[in-house]
Amino acid sequence: MITLRPIRPSDINAIVSLSNRRLWQRGTGYDEWYTDPVKKTNQLPWDNLTLYQRFLTSGVWCDPLLYKNHLNWLTRNGGFVLAAEESDAVMKRIVAFAEIWCAEEPAPMGKTGSIVIMEADTTFIEDPISKLYAHAKKEIRSRGFSTLAICPFSSRAVSANLDDSRWELLALTRKYRIARSGLTPTTIPYTIEDAPIAEMPVKELFCLDQSTSPSYLWSSIGEEFELLPEMKGAIQRGRAKKVRMEHQGQSITAVIWLWTFGDLQDYWRLGIWVPPGMEENREMMYELVRISAEVWNTEDIPGFELCVDEENGSFLINRGFSIDENIPAEPRYYTGV
Repeated sequence: MITLRPIRPSDINAIVSLSNRRLWQRGTGYDEWYTDPVKKTNQLPWDNLTLYQRFLTSGVWCDPLLYKNHLNWLTRNGGFVLAAEESDAVMKRIVAFAEIWCAEEPAPMGKTGSIVIMEADTTFIEDPISKLYAHAKKEIRSRGFSTLAICPFSSRAVSANLDDSRWELLALTRKYRIARSGLTPTTIPYTIEDAPIAEMPVKELFCLDQSTSPSYLWSSIGEEFELLPEMKGAIQRGRAKKVRMEHQGQSITAVIWLWTFGDLQDYWRLGIWVPPGMEENREMMYELVRISAEVWNTEDIPGFELCVDEENGSFLINRGFSIDENIPAEPRYYTGV
């Protein structure tokens, strides 16, 4: 029998165990893992990896210390986690879990609960996914949210539930890269000032990266690791900058920011937020990339990686960006609840 409930602190070890089992199954039972999964150098047994190296391989779900920290951050900021617990006689065990992030998002989303990740064991008496998904919708509705979104990491939920005709594709995004040296200086006048996290108008701005909730993407990067000495250097994040610029006869305020995982990636992930109604202005987007190259003019940042939908991506390719065909597109779907 499947019981659905919020997870408790006492469930942390079970969540980590389930996540790691799925990791090893997907990895075809590897005995050793790369200490640097991007550059694929130096392999060690799982128990010999540092906390940071485990995180790079499988995220916050790989270790109880990390997940406890993540769970505290998530629930403190409006999210919640549901578990599917299977009972077999006197035995009980968690066979699936889903993390949901609730936030006010720009149109067409509105008050949205996003299933950021949904993970399930491969051995169960009764498939928990459909019940977990239905309970997540009910919980989102009870909290006063009207939209449900599914992010790329919850791919199992996508495959199980996209037979619902009400689902709409919000974005199919890919990563586009360009070297700073390939960007000429902008001719548009602009001014720059710091945009403190507390003053970020997340709910009012549109994020070009729609593969996950804009506010989740911004606030989760680095924030939950700041008090863990073992994770020092895990995330490098540039201070967000508010850009005031004149473009096509309009005064516009946008926000740019960037981040990367330690020293693993040569190009830094660039985020660009623009006011509602400006998201289709591709020339302005490109000007903001050129401004970013001037703002972060340092050898430590050789280039940028921008995650946008394929229509915007076609425009970027014509401006000198390249695409890594080995990285699949990331879909995000939404529907009313």
